[in-house]
Amino acid sequence: MKLIFILFLFIGCAQLHTKRSDTKVSILQGLTSSKEVEFSVVALKNRTLRFELRNEEGKTITPEDLKVITREHSEYAVFKMVFFFEQAQDHNIYVFEGDNLIDQRLIGKGSLTPAKLTLAVASCLNDYETKHFNIWETLLKKDPEYLLLIGDNVYADRTEKASIVTTPEILWDRYVDMRLKLPLFFQQKLIATHALWDDHDYGINDGGAEYPHRISSKEIFEAFWAQDMGNESWTKSFGVGGLLTLGDFNLYFLDGRSFRNSHPEGSHLGIDQESWLLKNLKDENNPSILIKGDQFFGGYHTYESFEGRHPHNFSRFVTSLKELPTPFIFMSGDRHFSEVMQFPRSMFGRPSFELTSSPIHAFLPLEQEDFNPWRVVSVKGKNNFLLINNQAIENHWFMEVESIGSNGEVYFRRELALFIKDLQDNLEEVRKRRSGRRRYYRRPKKRR
Repeated sequence: MKLIFILFLFIGCAQLHTKRSDTKVSILQGLTSSKEVEFSVVALKNRTLRFELRNEEGKTITPEDLKVITREHSEYAVFKMVFFFEQAQDHNIYVFEGDNLIDQRLIGKGSLTPAKLTLAVASCLNDYETKHFNIWETLLKKDPEYLLLIGDNVYADRTEKASIVTTPEILWDRYVDMRLKLPLFFQQKLIATHALWDDHDYGINDGGAEYPHRISSKEIFEAFWAQDMGNESWTKSFGVGGLLTLGDFNLYFLDGRSFRNSHPEGSHLGIDQESWLLKNLKDENNPSILIKGDQFFGGYHTYESFEGRHPHNFSRFVTSLKELPTPFIFMSGDRHFSEVMQFPRSMFGRPSFELTSSPIHAFLPLEQEDFNPWRVVSVKGKNNFLLINNQAIENHWFMEVESIGSNGEVYFRRELALFIKDLQDNLEEVRKRRSGRRRYYRRPKKRR
């Protein structure tokens, strides 16, 4: 009976795909920098599609590189492409099937002003919660420069009513379900988007390095998101992590799953990934956001966190950060509520914060009191996302942080500030160094 039940769940999961009555395809705009923009398009794999960018002057731009990723069991394919373009101009992406135009979208420009950056941050995108999808309209009206989806973007290890054991086929199908259902991928104006996973899109609840499908899971993640072909602003590191540079701000995406040891005395991020992060923070010490799916601080609660799962590794990590001059904050999701934590100067030698954003649409647990010694403000029992306006002015990094609900309600607003020693001199030196080392790649001829 158990085998029959598992088979029933597998079949139910595999049949969730939403068939659209129009010709639109699922389009994601990913990496967007001064010279390049990357896209991921999900459509039926028997369709012969052609893609173009056109700028405000009517110039047609064809993909610098194009690839199609398929799985034998699935009727859907992912079309991946990167274009060279001039970021400041208006561009539309056109999708043709034969000679017929089947879809057209205005693309976002991403971050244009080095010292300013507007981010929308969301996690926990349960695609079964369709009644809460109106929150995407609210987010889109805020017109952020970049959208960060920082974990549980796909509930791959669940059907609508039960948990399941994943396989690579189930992972692929659940990513397809998400791409065919969320309004984000069918809006008229796209947003530059960057993603990171947590346990549910990794494929196993509370999972780590022991997960048997972690290599396949990484391949599927990279197929559906649009952040593996461009390299002007994105430097890959370990797992699905890396460094995204947006103007004067460094965003460090940390893979908190692929290298996580199951033993409390083990490593949370893996020795190599942690060393990479600390070295980069030392070498390029401009405003930095450290991003992970679940919380960094959390030794006071029973849910997943760096501090709670690996306390000794976390203590060493905090000590290492204190030795660096870099101004930084932490960013996380996972908890199904949002909050701002502030840490005393004595902890890192300067002010710092952790911002948690969750959920945009997912299960809302009954409010429970938990004692967090660092909490400044929180919102519980509400679907929400964070909108963060960053500015680097003189020798300060200012952040205005808002928690915004489904209909535009502002649940909290806080203005945060970090002092940055010699900020302007540092940023000018960083810009020179980046300019000298930047390599604009030249791809081989286009392929299908």
